[in-house]
Amino acid sequence: MDWRLWRATAAVAVVGQGTNAHVSSGVTQIAPTPVACGKLAAANASAPAKGFTIRVKNVAIGQVPSRPAADQVARQIRQAVPQLEANPNGLTPKLSEALAAAQVDGKTVFVLPGTDSAQASSVSASNHSQTALQATAWVNNLRLAFGGSPLEPSQVQMVAHGLGETRKTFNGTASWYGPYFHGRQTATGETFNQNDLTAAHKTLPFGTFLKVRNQLNGKSVVVRINDRGPYIGDRSLDLSYAAARCLGSDHVGLIPYQATILAPGVPQAWRSDVVATLP
Repeated sequence: MDWRLWRATAAVAVVGQGTNAHVSSGVTQIAPTPVACGKLAAANASAPAKGFTIRVKNVAIGQVPSRPAADQVARQIRQAVPQLEANPNGLTPKLSEALAAAQVDGKTVFVLPGTDSAQASSVSASNHSQTALQATAWVNNLRLAFGGSPLEPSQVQMVAHGLGETRKTFNGTASWYGPYFHGRQTATGETFNQNDLTAAHKTLPFGTFLKVRNQLNGKSVVVRINDRGPYIGDRSLDLSYAAARCLGSDHVGLIPYQATILAPGVPQAWRSDVVATLP
């Protein structure tokens, strides 16, 4: 008896929706819906009436419409259980225009059903963005199942917006603005909402997305430029209150930051023109 194979088989299960086995594990799963700081909302809503759930260590990883597709993903995950147990935080999405998958230590853990190369030509850009976000949610749930931590929020935001990093970076000092300006008009003409992830810059084109990193604590967030400023001292970026909270700078006030300009594409760390084939 190969006990490692037996443990891997027992750890991964396929459960039909609506069965008695489909119960909450007590672990907060992740749903593919972006919220503040790029985290993913907890999946507390009831599961759909039809379809099949892949569960790992009694944590719901994701749902697919057919039993064959669910069985295929379950087999893929079972093969990677030893690597996932040893390095849950090494699990990352692996995304391309054709595939939405995940890997750990160079081994493909799963390929999301419906994203194989044979179907790539029929996948629209909007559908692919949603599929990439779904794969990211699956990765977060697998990390939780094996005792790991969630992905970096800014990376999740980049997937949600379909953005990748460019080589254009700059540094400076960032401040933040909130309640006094909440509801007022920004330089773009839109209404400022302190709870949105936005920022003001003196010259960057409106609509530019930035990945901003707080150099004091390493936290990062993605913001959209929709206003002009700041015009006080040597500050070069004015963050919304929500963005400041994500960076942990709402109490500090001023922080040294590094910003990377983002452009349409897949996050560099997760980009893969060819995802490794499962054995």
